[in-house]
Amino acid sequence: MATQKEIKEPAAYLEFRIEANRDSSQLRSDVVFGGFEWLDVKAAGSRTPGYTISELSQRPPCPLRIIFAPLDLPNGRTVGDLLALYRLYSIPDEFVSERLHHVAHSFGTSEEMDGSSCSWFHFLCKNVAVQDINGVKSIVNQNRRDDKDLSQAEFSWVRSAYFLKKTPATQGSSPQLTLIVFGGEIALWENFDSLATKTSGQDIIDDPFCLLGTVFEVLYNRLDKIAWDLARVYSQEEENILLSADHPGSAADALDFVGLHMLSKHQIYLIEAADAAMATLDSLTAHHERLLKSYAPASEFAFRRTQDTFCHRRTMLKSTNLRLKSLEKRTQNIINLSFNLVTQADSRIMKADSSSMKIIAVMTLVFLPCTAVATIFSTPFFYLMGESEDTGPLRMSPYFWMIWVFTVPLTALVIFAWHRFQKRLQLRIVGAVQPNYRGGVI
Repeated sequence: MATQKEIKEPAAYLEFRIEANRDSSQLRSDVVFGGFEWLDVKAAGSRTPGYTISELSQRPPCPLRIIFAPLDLPNGRTVGDLLALYRLYSIPDEFVSERLHHVAHSFGTSEEMDGSSCSWFHFLCKNVAVQDINGVKSIVNQNRRDDKDLSQAEFSWVRSAYFLKKTPATQGSSPQLTLIVFGGEIALWENFDSLATKTSGQDIIDDPFCLLGTVFEVLYNRLDKIAWDLARVYSQEEENILLSADHPGSAADALDFVGLHMLSKHQIYLIEAADAAMATLDSLTAHHERLLKSYAPASEFAFRRTQDTFCHRRTMLKSTNLRLKSLEKRTQNIINLSFNLVTQADSRIMKADSSSMKIIAVMTLVFLPCTAVATIFSTPFFYLMGESEDTGPLRMSPYFWMIWVFTVPLTALVIFAWHRFQKRLQLRIVGAVQPNYRGGVI
């Protein structure tokens, strides 16, 4: 019987179980679910006590329920309870498959034969944890892979998923609306807590998608905070590089190319997250507009209000996206400046080496005529005589003055010729025109 049950499970459910069981170090434990319930649609909601999946399945139906569940990542600790939750609410195979593929953008809808409908999406965003250490803002790696900690590295992610299901009324039961939040943040819990104490269930049931408007408010705030934290770290790095640009030699030695690369990589991931969030919101808005025909006239105001909320959330996401793209261009500029500083430092080193070689060449030119003359005049100008008390053993030829007569003018002539050649070469290089230049505008 167990084998038959496993065969009937959707393919993504089976793959989810297999992926979760790969890590045998995670021991299974009972997951406690929390959330909010509206037992009376005309009254405000209330918090629900923590309950297990078996207790959740036995709870009486209510018109409106929000469930906070653990993140829908496959792991051995939560796999059993998550799969039971998927079966309890008939969560589509596509929803589970999206998490297995770690999608950055997704929005799906489904309608069943019994009239129930559901919508869902996943959220994935690069996390950047910033700490102020001795007045210096730096990114802290919260998920170190090994003992080697790369500069400005961060390998953690912000993940969550949302599943909204609407079940029509049946004989003996009223309509039911359920929102399941997978991996929700504390800020979202606080927003829903405030919503439950101030809003009646009917106001939400008039347009259930207003709950997703609250979700996108929290997602935007998280994404925008990460973008600002990253911008502050980058601004500090940018200022340090610009202040040291006056001294290319010392600046090149202090450049942190690994940190600049990591900052650029974080920006790319965050731009992807902002683009994905806007694409998801666009898909959600389009689906919401298609459902306008099925709304009762009394719900039209709630529908318009939700549409306005979606529109405003998109403009805010667009604002963050533009800021991230501007930051990306600034980062590219500072990386180019860093490479230019390194090039300048290398150029100065090469110039110093060239000066040394130039000095050696000049000294060779100075002594070359003397060497040549001494070679030409192979007749010795100094010769040894026998020992004598009057003159000594060493005597100088009376023609010794001839070596200076030839050496000094030749030395001056060689130096003058070299100097003229250098000047003509510099003029030729400076006055050279671009290739294929024909006059006028190039």
